[in-house]
Amino acid sequence: MSLLKKKNILITAGSTRGYLDAVRYITNTSTGRLGSEIALEAMGRGAVVTYIYGAGSLFPVIRDRNDIMASQLKLIEIETNNDLINVLQKKLKNRRFDAVIHAMAVADYVPARAKQSKMSSKKEEWLVKLVKTPKVINIIRITWPEAFLVGFKLEVNRTKDEIIKIARRFLTKSKANLIVANDYKYISRNRHIAYMVTGDRKISKPLKGKKAIAKKIISYLEKIL
Repeated sequence: MSLLKKKNILITAGSTRGYLDAVRYITNTSTGRLGSEIALEAMGRGAVVTYIYGAGSLFPVIRDRNDIMASQLKLIEIETNNDLINVLQKKLKNRRFDAVIHAMAVADYVPARAKQSKMSSKKEEWLVKLVKTPKVINIIRITWPEAFLVGFKLEVNRTKDEIIKIARRFLTKSKANLIVANDYKYISRNRHIAYMVTGDRKISKPLKGKKAIAKKIISYLEKIL
């Protein structure tokens, strides 16, 4: 029997956009590949997944998976931080989720104002003011206080000890149950090293590869849920 059968899991993945004008935006390098692997692993073990992904990001493809039914996957595409927050607070607010895996790389800063038209390319200089955005993981925790919450923390050029220390602080601050900590220098299309950080003081062995990370996260959920 699939241990996650009929468990409802919300997964966010990919990147968000902050528009500068009608056709230009800033974003980040997140592709949604890891989130997609996590979703496939969860559905393969019986879970029903609601998958929110940024425009242009990857999403799970199940047409060649005989072990996954179409009814197990609901896809929701968003573009901006505000789109994401609106989906969480309005469209999904009354849905119950056993777990939320917030893997989306939400923009921490976006343009303060977007021009409704296209900025002329004749200008020699374009100064843009960026403003800080709300922490979506906090909104998730308030909306689903009983759900098992998995967050992600990305750092750049940190040592293992530094990454673990930062992840533990984030675990407490976000009230998450599990943080997956990464360093950007170890992430590429075919490479990914991460650490799972929980409330105990154990330091996890490094997880290598997106599929291995996905399997470990979902195996951990099976034990908890």
